[in-house]
Amino acid sequence: MNSFSPVFTQGDFILMLKGAGITFYLTLVSGLFGTILGFLIGWARTVKFAPLYYLLGLYIEVFRTVPLIIQFVLFNSGLAIFGLRIDPFTSGLISLSIYISAYVAEVVRSGIESVPPVTVKAARGLGMTYLQSFRFIVVPVGARSVLPAWTGLMLGLMKDTSLVAVLGATPPELLRASQIIITRIQEPLAILIGAGAFYFIMCHFITVVVNRYEKSWNEKTKVAA
Repeated sequence: MNSFSPVFTQGDFILMLKGAGITFYLTLVSGLFGTILGFLIGWARTVKFAPLYYLLGLYIEVFRTVPLIIQFVLFNSGLAIFGLRIDPFTSGLISLSIYISAYVAEVVRSGIESVPPVTVKAARGLGMTYLQSFRFIVVPVGARSVLPAWTGLMLGLMKDTSLVAVLGATPPELLRASQIIITRIQEPLAILIGAGAFYFIMCHFITVVVNRYEKSWNEKTKVAA
């Protein structure tokens, strides 16, 4: 019996569901590592140590201006040239982390520099060390101002995960899974609408979580005040 079927099946839905899970996983992991790396870079840029400032500035400009698909290919090819064997999925995950870190770095830098200098001076005047004032004053105040921008970056990152497919990564993420189904049943409109619904649900989930966290944060701040 021929297993080929020109209609959407339960197996196709499961394939898309698994693809959505891979997309969400790529977003969370690369977003986490990219945020950590971007935070460190953004913080280092506020120190204004000239050589480091311009070097990190070059890093940011390179990874923000070179198209992500080119970064994927160059990174994967560079690993092969140096004899490093990493599977395409992991290679794509690392590339995404580095890519998003460049954007996070600028968001972090702007957030840190948005804190009024007089506030920092007041904290230092109360006997706080640089690290204490940074941890208890600069980070909480700055993070609140950059949270919406950071959320936007994570939502954009989720859509960028579809480019991992150019490396032949397996298992397939959501868009690649959708393309596989489209090739078989030739119903692109219906399948892409379904894929869009999955992207909407995942993005909405992230937005709701961040908004609830921000609301809880504001309420705690009011109580403390």
